[in-house]
Amino acid sequence: MLKGLMDVSTHTIYYKSPIFMQHAFTSAYGYKLKRERYSHLYRRALQRYVKGDFDREAMLTHFMNHLKRNISVYADIEIDEDDIFSSFLKLPMTAKADLRYALDARSCKQGQLRFSGTSGTTGESLAVYDSEYDRADRMAYLDYIKLKNGVPPFSRRASFTGQDLTPPRHRDIIWRYNIPMNQVLYAANHLTSRNIGNVYAHLARYRPVELDGFPSAIHMVAKYMLANNIIHPWEVKAVFPTAEILLPHVRADIERAFGAAVIDQYASGEGAPFIYGRRDGGYNIGHETGIFEFHKVGRHLYEMVVTSFINYATPIVRYRIGDQVEIDSDADYLNSYTDEVDLRKIFGRESDYLIGSNSNRVTSVGIARAVEGIEDKIIAFQFIQEDLKRFIVNLVVEADYDEKSDRLFKRRVVRRLGQDSDIEYRYVESIPREKNGKIRFIKNTVADAG
Repeated sequence: MLKGLMDVSTHTIYYKSPIFMQHAFTSAYGYKLKRERYSHLYRRALQRYVKGDFDREAMLTHFMNHLKRNISVYADIEIDEDDIFSSFLKLPMTAKADLRYALDARSCKQGQLRFSGTSGTTGESLAVYDSEYDRADRMAYLDYIKLKNGVPPFSRRASFTGQDLTPPRHRDIIWRYNIPMNQVLYAANHLTSRNIGNVYAHLARYRPVELDGFPSAIHMVAKYMLANNIIHPWEVKAVFPTAEILLPHVRADIERAFGAAVIDQYASGEGAPFIYGRRDGGYNIGHETGIFEFHKVGRHLYEMVVTSFINYATPIVRYRIGDQVEIDSDADYLNSYTDEVDLRKIFGRESDYLIGSNSNRVTSVGIARAVEGIEDKIIAFQFIQEDLKRFIVNLVVEADYDEKSDRLFKRRVVRRLGQDSDIEYRYVESIPREKNGKIRFIKNTVADAG
């Protein structure tokens, strides 16, 4: 939220100001963002999505012609408008190095450009350009997803974010108001078991219609409510977690605590197309935002290749994004343009897997089943793989976590990782967050190094 304000001097001024002034600074920047993001371009795009004004073939044809006319590296591509998808499949794959080292040749530098990007799960950043049209399309599609789930734009909203909202000495007042956006932001970095009660009490006073942000942070609030038998005293229409892997027991706890559907969001900060959750736990593909290709890498396991229709400044074209999903299919190749894709789970990057001692791949969802039945006794957990047989398991547990629960958990972990694995269990106060504010549920240094 405060990224645009945060050079050294404004950081100092902000942090040394009284809290009511920090609310004012946050709201001032929120007003600036609202004017930039929610222009007539946004309103026009949202109306288009709501009306369903989308022709898949026409969109791809327009996109291909944009590449040929405006992006120099695609100037020589051949386009057969009578068989546009075959022309699309002839486009070369894009690697991260292509965007990093040939950004200008892959960009159309027209309009009000800015850099947009991601910090990356393994620390390797990537930035691309986007224009005011791209930003409007993106914000409109986010609000379209929310609108489909009963949440109109600018509804009262609580966001759990990794941004720098509070000074180190925050006195457990870790929320700041963004009045123009009808939003309160909570600093996920500073959530602890000590202040979670204060955060819940403030949330209950604010009574947001929707919650969004890091699922690990929202889950902490949900766990507090469930542990204290708190029945949600206000109506939350939906919860929209993003940026971290959403584990099944986390979804279940949040749904039970808030009595609301949890609609997972997936889209890269690099301008990738959208995938978003359904109320039955599966996922919809945002066809209006691009094309997904799926290459089989295991049983029902597919690696995604993405092409985005919502970033014309630096088009993302057949980009191996590195994330993997579960699809109910045995086909070697699928795509969202010609195939009906039953997408069931999003697993994240290859490094979000553990490699067992038998060279078996253990997914995030698979290892999460080790806590089934004892979820109420384990606040949070994290698996770190240091080499092919060495693991560290960080555990944050409740006071009633007993030896029986501990034996059950460890037995399930060994069953998944292998009898000859070297597993160290560490009981900690909290799971450390990455620099971007996210919690990595799995840190596989073997896969990261590869």
